[in-house]
Amino acid sequence: MKSWLIAPLIAAASLAAIAAVAQTAPVQAALKGYLAAGAAPDALRILPPPPAPGSKREQGDREAFAQTRDLAGTARWILATQDANLSQGADLYSCALGVTLDGAKTPTLVTVFRRAGLDAIAATDPAKTRYGRARPYSDPSAADAAVCVEKTDSLTKNPSYPSGHASISWTWGLILAELAPDRATEILGRARSIGESRVVCGVHFPSDVEAGRMTSTAVVAALHGDAAFRADMERARGELAALRAGPHATPPECSTQNQASEHAPY
Repeated sequence: MKSWLIAPLIAAASLAAIAAVAQTAPVQAALKGYLAAGAAPDALRILPPPPAPGSKREQGDREAFAQTRDLAGTARWILATQDANLSQGADLYSCALGVTLDGAKTPTLVTVFRRAGLDAIAATDPAKTRYGRARPYSDPSAADAAVCVEKTDSLTKNPSYPSGHASISWTWGLILAELAPDRATEILGRARSIGESRVVCGVHFPSDVEAGRMTSTAVVAALHGDAAFRADMERARGELAALRAGPHATPPECSTQNQASEHAPY
């Protein structure tokens, strides 16, 4: 699946999370989410605040960060590095689905993923702005800690709570599980492990990831009230069924993804 270019409508604070959630070449009109402005669920009312400094929950978050630094260089670390690239889109779930997803054969699915991803970010951004939680590696005591992506200025300034990556990937997992319910267990296990990859990478705390999933669950519920989303889901369902029923490529070696889905890293 081709990389997606950054949509101009995306707020700068979200660029690290959704460099993928826009349009593919050739350049088309700027893509928008399904939900009208202001129609996304209010994450500020749905989510609790991030764990308070010094609380047991925050201590657990920091222990998970310290524990997962030992994974640097392992197969799980390499997978986390790969999972950081959301431009893979639906192909992130090929192993879980058992079919190499072909964007040329599932164009509506590609559109659903892009537009729903934008809706997920629209819901997470207000909470990021309100709480302004710093990334795990931003603590002075963690200055030399390994992370699996570059510590860019834009990433560091992008608040940690809730996780945009986890929100997008869980949104995609819920959508794909609905389109292929016979593989829902594998798909949602994979979606969970993509969120966990953010903790393995050292760029999010577990509570950031959990909040991202909670937000995206509300987003998908709201999306089902949109007629355009429902219509696209029906078309995507047909595309995916045809791909699975016809000649298709089997995903390459999947053992690392399968193990990640079966065993939490913290």
